[in-house]
Amino acid sequence: MPRYFIELLTRSPQRFGTLLALIGVLVLTPDTLVIRLSGLERWALMGWRGILMGAMSLLLWRLLLTRDASREWRSLASWQGVLVITAFSMNSATFTLGIVETSATVVLTAVATMPIFAAILSYFMLDERQGWLGWLAITAAMGGVVVVVLDGGNAIGSPEGSVLLGGIYGVLTAAGLALTFTMARKYNDLGILPAAALGAMISGFVGLFLSDLNSITNVPLWSVLTMGLIILPVSFTCLNLAPRYTSAAIVSLLMLLEMVIGPFWVWLGVGEQPTIIMMAGAGFVALVLGLHILRTQWFTNS
Repeated sequence: MPRYFIELLTRSPQRFGTLLALIGVLVLTPDTLVIRLSGLERWALMGWRGILMGAMSLLLWRLLLTRDASREWRSLASWQGVLVITAFSMNSATFTLGIVETSATVVLTAVATMPIFAAILSYFMLDERQGWLGWLAITAAMGGVVVVVLDGGNAIGSPEGSVLLGGIYGVLTAAGLALTFTMARKYNDLGILPAAALGAMISGFVGLFLSDLNSITNVPLWSVLTMGLIILPVSFTCLNLAPRYTSAAIVSLLMLLEMVIGPFWVWLGVGEQPTIIMMAGAGFVALVLGLHILRTQWFTNS
């Protein structure tokens, strides 16, 4: 680990966790564009993403991120481990199905409801209270999300599936990710990284099982390998580690950046264009998020 990260972890674990989450989100933002460029049908896409992500995540965990692999493996044979594996398997499936179904902006704005789930789960599971300014930030950010979603059907060049179904898939992804991040913070002894990797692999095997042989073998290698071996394992390793050091609500709020940046990459890459109203709503969310993170993580802890 670079010296700067070690010093930051020692001096300010909360800032270290926030930085990890930020790195994870920024690495994740091109994911939707690579999905669009791959042109894969939904089940083959889900299959290759899940299996490659799971395998690479396990490799990173085993070689770099664990000192007691056997203990972490044993922790998965608990209700907490099974719950995280199930939740992450659902996340992998629902996000992929949603992106194939409708506009990237619709799905990513639905995923952006994650701070609501994280705040509620953190309140009941961790007794972490947001305070009135925290809830105000969440409410304001969700207001921006609603603006984007209401105009999401007007995006240009998006898939012509069900906007409602795509939104439901996005909300399910948000709930599952919020649960994963909250469990990571509450149960420090739980092997969250191998649990997430196994969950991804399960969704991958389901996807391959539902695919036909031609769609499994006829794939663009560059996009599949980029998604499965770089973007997904690196980003979710950072995101799953971050709640060890900072609140799940902060990690979830940072995930809103994907809603702002992800559609921008898709717009540049394949011409799937959000409307002016959608861009204004996304910009408002980014502003609220930035002010909230600065207030809670830097100004009060400096």
